[in-house]
Amino acid sequence: MHSAHTTPDALAGCEVLVIDAIRASVTIAVALRNGARAIVPAFSAAEAREKAAQLRAARPHDRILLGGERGGVMIEGFDLDNSPARYTQEAVQGATIVFTTSNGTAGLLLASKAARIIVASFVNLSAVVHAVASTPRPVHILCCGTRSDISLDDCLVGGALVQRLRALGREPTSDDAPIAARRIYEHACALGPDGLHAAMRESRGGRNLVLLGLAHDVALCSTIDAAPCVPVFDAASGEITLAM
Repeated sequence: MHSAHTTPDALAGCEVLVIDAIRASVTIAVALRNGARAIVPAFSAAEAREKAAQLRAARPHDRILLGGERGGVMIEGFDLDNSPARYTQEAVQGATIVFTTSNGTAGLLLASKAARIIVASFVNLSAVVHAVASTPRPVHILCCGTRSDISLDDCLVGGALVQRLRALGREPTSDDAPIAARRIYEHACALGPDGLHAAMRESRGGRNLVLLGLAHDVALCSTIDAAPCVPVFDAASGEITLAM
C-alpha cells in the first residue's frame, strides 16, 4: 500500500516492510551492512541537527554523523548525502547516523505502532522475505512514494516482495495493489536481464538521479541482494539496527 492510504493505527501490531527504493532503504541497508552502529531517522534537517547535538552531548566518545538529502543532494553542513555508495565501511564503521530524506524517514515514523518495522529494498530482498515468511502476524508492504504520489521504484520492490511471499504460501488480503505491483515487477523482469534496471531508471526517482549524474546509484538500488541484511526500526528507541 502507499503511505498516504494508511494510518499508524491501521498498522498497529503488524509486520511492516517500509520501502523507499530510491534511495533511503538502500542507503540504510548498506550503512548497517558496512558497520554503522545505528541509523536514527528524523523528519527534517532541523530535527536531525537537534538529535545529533543531543547524541553528541550524551555520548561524547561516539561517532555521530549527519546524513540525508533534500532534492536529491546533500544538506548543507551534513557529513553524508543519500548516496549508498558514500556509506562505505571506512566512512560509517561504528558510527550512529542521524538520517533524514524527503520520503523514507516519514514512512518509517508512520509505522511506529507496528509490532516490527523492517526497511526493505532490492538490495536486501531475500533477507527481508526470509525474516517475515513464517510470522503469524499480518505483513504490510508500505511504499513511501513521493509525498502523496505513487512511485514506480517502490512498486517494483513491493511487487517482488509480493511475488516471493506468495511463493511461500502467503496470499494478499487487501485491495488489488499487491496484484498490480507484482505484475509491474514481473513485466519488468520479462523484458530481459536489464529490464528491472531499465524500469528503475524510468521511475521519477531514477530519472532525477540520472539528471544529477547519479546513475550509478540507480544501478545499485536495482541490484537484488547486494546488501543482505534486515534493518529493523525500533520506534521506542528511535534507532534502526540490524536484526539479531
